[in-house]
Amino acid sequence: MKARVAFSILSLLAPCALRAQQVEVRLFASHNVQSLYVVSSAGNLRWQTCPACPEIAGKTLSVAATGSELKLAQSENTKLILVSGNYRLRPAEAPEFSASFPLQIRNDEGGLLVTISMPMEDYVKAVLAAESGDFQQAESMKAMAVAVRTYAARFRGQHKMEGFDFCDTTHCQAFRWNDVTARISAAAEATHGEILWFGGAPAETYYHQSCGGTAAAGTEVWPAVNTPYLKAHADPYCQVGGGLRWENAISIADLNRALLAAGIEPPHGWTAMEIASQTASGRAQRLKLLGGNPQNSMVSASSLRFAVDRTLGWKTIRSNFYEIRSDNGRIVFSGRGSGHGVGLCQAGAEEMAREGKSYREILDFYYSGTELRPAQAAEWQERASERFDLISINPESDSTILPTAEHLLKEGEESVGFRLPYRVEIKIFPTMDLYRDTTGEPGWVAASTRGHTIRFQPLGELRQKHILDATLRHELYHLLIESKAKAITPLWFREGLVLALTESDSPDGSGQAMTDKEMEIALQHSKDRQEMKMAYDSARRRLKFLIGLYGKTAVLDWLRVGVPDNLPGVSLPAVQSPQ
Repeated sequence: MKARVAFSILSLLAPCALRAQQVEVRLFASHNVQSLYVVSSAGNLRWQTCPACPEIAGKTLSVAATGSELKLAQSENTKLILVSGNYRLRPAEAPEFSASFPLQIRNDEGGLLVTISMPMEDYVKAVLAAESGDFQQAESMKAMAVAVRTYAARFRGQHKMEGFDFCDTTHCQAFRWNDVTARISAAAEATHGEILWFGGAPAETYYHQSCGGTAAAGTEVWPAVNTPYLKAHADPYCQVGGGLRWENAISIADLNRALLAAGIEPPHGWTAMEIASQTASGRAQRLKLLGGNPQNSMVSASSLRFAVDRTLGWKTIRSNFYEIRSDNGRIVFSGRGSGHGVGLCQAGAEEMAREGKSYREILDFYYSGTELRPAQAAEWQERASERFDLISINPESDSTILPTAEHLLKEGEESVGFRLPYRVEIKIFPTMDLYRDTTGEPGWVAASTRGHTIRFQPLGELRQKHILDATLRHELYHLLIESKAKAITPLWFREGLVLALTESDSPDGSGQAMTDKEMEIALQHSKDRQEMKMAYDSARRRLKFLIGLYGKTAVLDWLRVGVPDNLPGVSLPAVQSPQ
């Protein structure tokens, strides 16, 4: 049997990592495409209206959104179209696109949702074509290829709820398959499969055009991105080219218009602006609007930049790395750099390559502390402590769990009054995808136990969410309980006992409690996450009640002699211990 720590108990947000499978990319994401003309560029097109439907062949295919369906000139309306072959896509509202990747067309709120399925390495090339800027040096292009591939490995599936992995805009990574050159292909192929790793998972490899001479920390832009390899630091290589100096004067009237369009109400009659606070790298953080009513109103620099760029044109304010002054009804922004400033600076990377630095040296400078290695080349290794065997591809970092495991096992044995009769194997998966694919567990299950082996999601994610110790304790108690339980011991009793013993200080809660039979069914075959949460909560409350009524020693002994029939039920709305 397997024991599981559910996401509802130990909540975890996990990244998607690199798979060998295809990457699903949405095309025309920034356009409202209502109709699409698909033209064969070699041979016949082939399309289906469902995966099991017969194929139709032809030279052209005309598709339009109508209501909640797709209208085809060649046949009756449908919900889905699957296309294969060499094709050119001609939407009326967007640029043409040519490829031969499997194509899927669906209706999305009255418009067409067009996605392609392509190999990861081809995706890297298409992103390089859009994101590599003015790179002339081969080594800087290789560094970008690794950054792009790692970013895709880390964030793959961020549009999963919409049915694809990435869109083709800068919301994910910009994408231009039809602009791939031989130089771009060479950079991708020279680094084939290589990604940056940190803490057993692909790193968060953000990048930007120019840092202006000082890189920003990840937390300056995204408070949750608190990683040691994304810290503020000087970038002398970017400074060689001047740090991309820029200046723009914007009228107060235009600033007001942009703020209002973004839903931000500026003070009436304000006349000047000053920087109220800066980030660790010296970028504007909070801005003060002076001379208006109300006086000294504050606005975040990021909100202002986004509002201005969306209304007045992208790169009107190129970064938050600026000084400001008022000038006759205008605010003058004098800045340097372009973009958020986090991670790899493309201007600095190009200069490093020009000076003879390798792509590995470039990556080490911008993502210091990460490890470059092939995504699929990792080998499982073993480490051991007194009572545990560790299986990991990152044994040096993952073995730090062993002293904690020894301590928690001893603590658990003292609590239940008996010793675990065998050694425990701990297997730590480097990526979420490998964990899910191997164990069959969904993403909301933080760890699972099979036999004598505890299988963990990447430890870095568990530590970031501050649930590693709780997860490990839960699984160790499962092993202890299972070592004494008879085969006929109900699952609700075993699960509830573990929760009651490991979460003894948690509130009893309130709400509808399940019967023993309902808990047993839900824990074995839950319909959804909500039912699983209710079953775990009911089991925990049930066992806390029984321990309070009969004592821990007696309840633990039921593992050996069997759970008595006709046990008293739990009072609602919350369990109240009789002691």
